[in-house]
Amino acid sequence: MQLWKLTLIYLFAIIACTFLLLMDIPKWQIFILLFLYVFLFTMYPHFNALLWTKNLKKVERFLEANKHRALYAYPYAIANQNTAEQKAALHKIITTYKQPYVKHNYASILAILENDYDQALSEAKQITKEPFQSYMIAHSEAYLGNFEKAEALLTNLPERWMSSSIESLISFKKQDEENFEHHSINAIKHARGIQKYLLAHSFQEMKEKLK
Repeated sequence: MQLWKLTLIYLFAIIACTFLLLMDIPKWQIFILLFLYVFLFTMYPHFNALLWTKNLKKVERFLEANKHRALYAYPYAIANQNTAEQKAALHKIITTYKQPYVKHNYASILAILENDYDQALSEAKQITKEPFQSYMIAHSEAYLGNFEKAEALLTNLPERWMSSSIESLISFKKQDEENFEHHSINAIKHARGIQKYLLAHSFQEMKEKLK
């Protein structure tokens, strides 16, 4: 968020707090009102774009404003940049974040982008959090053509978009355009925020390859 906007938000908060104190409003009520106000204008846009919204234009604007940050550079690159820039964005995430599950997750994605599916599977198996591990293993198995192994992991995926995403990838690898269309639409429908944005642009690229 731009500095002048933050300045106005906090300046108004200070004025409002002073006014409420003069009215003898209980301090705990003022604290709650202040928290809700700050959350609405500073944190909500972030969480909305990241997790909740179905509006891809809002996500696009958020990513464009935050593309200098490692974690948001990759989804922005998927929609707006070439493969080399996507790989660079993934390398930045892998070198920036220390959590092993983050590193292995994005290393698996990078290996897929480099068509090294055995390496992608190896990285996926080192992810220590579910359902991310099962999702990326299924992803890698589908790229390797091990469709039964990928399908066996669908029961480990609690989110509808995850299972539909794997099924759309399997359909893509089988060159089954009809089922790919069905499952990809279903995956996008049930996803939100940045995940919806990633799926929409990834599936669009895959759809063009099926033509």
